[in-house]
Amino acid sequence: MKKITFLLLLCLAFMANHSVAQVNNMQKVELFGKKKLINNGSVIRCATTEYEEYLKSKNSNRPSINQFEKWIAPKIVLEKKKNLNASKTQRTNAIITIPVVVHVIHSGDLIGTDENISNGQVQSQIQVLNEDFRRKLNTPGFNTNPVGADVEIEFVLAKRDPAGVTSNGINRVNLLQGNWSTEDIDNFVKPQTQWDPEKYLNIWVVKFANTELLGYAQFPSQSGLTGLNSNEGSALTDGVVIGYKFFGSTTYFPGGTYFPVFDKGRTTTHEVGHWLGLRHIWGDGDSSSGCSVDDFCNDTPNTAKENEGCPENVDSCPASPGNDMIQNYMDYTNDACMNIFTNDQKLRMITVMNNSPRRVALKTSDALEPGFIYVNDGAISIVSLNLNSCTTTFSPTVKLTNKGSAILTSATITYSVDNVNVRTITWTGNLSNSASAEITLDAITGSGGKRNFKIEINNVNSTTDQNIKNNVSSIDFDLIKSYSSNTVTLTLQLDEYGSETEWQLTNSAGTIVYEGGPYNDTTTLPAVITKVFNLPNDECYTFKIFDSADDGICCENGIGFYNLKTATEDTIVSNLRFESEKSTSFHIGSVSKNEDSNLRNSIVYPNPAQSVLKIITENKLEIPNSYTIFNLSGQIIESKKLNTAENQQINVTNLSQGIYLLKLFKNDVRTTTIRFIKK
Repeated sequence: MKKITFLLLLCLAFMANHSVAQVNNMQKVELFGKKKLINNGSVIRCATTEYEEYLKSKNSNRPSINQFEKWIAPKIVLEKKKNLNASKTQRTNAIITIPVVVHVIHSGDLIGTDENISNGQVQSQIQVLNEDFRRKLNTPGFNTNPVGADVEIEFVLAKRDPAGVTSNGINRVNLLQGNWSTEDIDNFVKPQTQWDPEKYLNIWVVKFANTELLGYAQFPSQSGLTGLNSNEGSALTDGVVIGYKFFGSTTYFPGGTYFPVFDKGRTTTHEVGHWLGLRHIWGDGDSSSGCSVDDFCNDTPNTAKENEGCPENVDSCPASPGNDMIQNYMDYTNDACMNIFTNDQKLRMITVMNNSPRRVALKTSDALEPGFIYVNDGAISIVSLNLNSCTTTFSPTVKLTNKGSAILTSATITYSVDNVNVRTITWTGNLSNSASAEITLDAITGSGGKRNFKIEINNVNSTTDQNIKNNVSSIDFDLIKSYSSNTVTLTLQLDEYGSETEWQLTNSAGTIVYEGGPYNDTTTLPAVITKVFNLPNDECYTFKIFDSADDGICCENGIGFYNLKTATEDTIVSNLRFESEKSTSFHIGSVSKNEDSNLRNSIVYPNPAQSVLKIITENKLEIPNSYTIFNLSGQIIESKKLNTAENQQINVTNLSQGIYLLKLFKNDVRTTTIRFIKK
């Protein structure tokens, strides 16, 4: 469990795996292969300098910080000449409008759940960007500072997608994975989902594997300009990446999912500032640089280092005039304390927009022109599965939306669980363009465990749907499993911070029948805790484990774990890592007649996989002996026997990057299907 007050890497543009080890009151942090020693409880919220050094080491043609400044300096002079006769309080430029696409990367959650954030949360972020960059009166983005600037840049969600089809500027993509490392975001997520960076500012909203990370951006560069041998940085990675809890504002959309203190949308304001060429106000110097490093903006007072929280009257460079500008969007203070871009920062951003190749191309983008609409175009989405925590029967509610210009009067729809026993319904009604109808499907009974519900439009208005991109919706979910044993054993290995861990077992009425914690802190791993529960039949139970530091019982201060097992050695849950809490429900009673074999408890790793995919099956008697790999179109890519029970590995080296379905077989009868990503 990491005992630091969050390693907040706010503007990290690419991050290698880091390891942290406590040495007395210090911690050793690895950033891009280099180790850094910091105080326990301190905060690291940005590694832009380290990232630029890392990118430079991988690509010798990438411009250095000094090269970029040499390029931009004369262009800033030209911009100043353009505005020489204009008052600073008057408009000096035509308003620049930047088309934005927000890619919401999720793993199949319902809209508005976890990382699949709602449209309202996305729209609240766009509102914050416009208030901050336009210094709008009577908003949190306004300030009365004499050097405070209306940047004259605005942001609008795109009105058409790259194919020219009408869009709301929100691109929801189910990549079948719960969280992402920064490396996989750059190497897989961005290239798979990006819209043309010469027409759109791409913003990816994701769940980071490193839960302390807030976001990062790609700095602008200047390939093709005279006097500099450099490139623009990869077009396939250009844009901004934000953790989903730090995107949007509680002020304008309180119903979203947020992280306190960084819940006013200023993480995105900060990162877009980087995307437009701004440095941090202290100039990104290291601890030995003091006040000697410049941020290249004369109206931001000289600052020695970042500020955190919401301090007052800080003067980290007393030999230079002015207190630290802690209200500046390019500092590290809390969201609610930020409200200033300065005139020199504005000049720098306008210069980038007028000169940096991909940035200037945005000014002539057609992404804000209305897109075209298909005649026959139906879209389907899942509203709710309407699951009951103590039954395997449920009746999903879905929403059918008419995206076409013709009146939608009928649609043929199929749905299934795990692609088994596919059902077909025919909807009839009358929907004009953009109108929707909610449909509650007939009850479905499934077997306990991890399942996938899928619904698909086959045709609309008795003809082919012209836009298949919105015809399918699916979601992974858990159906409660039933166990015949009345005796359940909890095995709990705490880490060294037992005071943060609590757990409870409740019945279907919500009554706590067993509980434990908080425990004592230790200097070494404590003894394993074992609790035996004797549970009545025909009842549902929920086991919840909590961690007050939001980082589970793993990893830097001891590898903790917990599991629940029945007297017959059936594993109800086994887990290492979670955040603030983890919940597992189960039923005690006779096993349902449609309960699947333990083959369904097989897992594959690593996922995404690059060369070898390994299979682990919980019940050794149910180890699969053959497999078939399909692509998402249902084509068979490979079908083979698994050599031995000990060699449960599949070579995927020759597969192209993408998403696949792996169907495992036991004696050609028992099967299960698992999705995996080849990177």
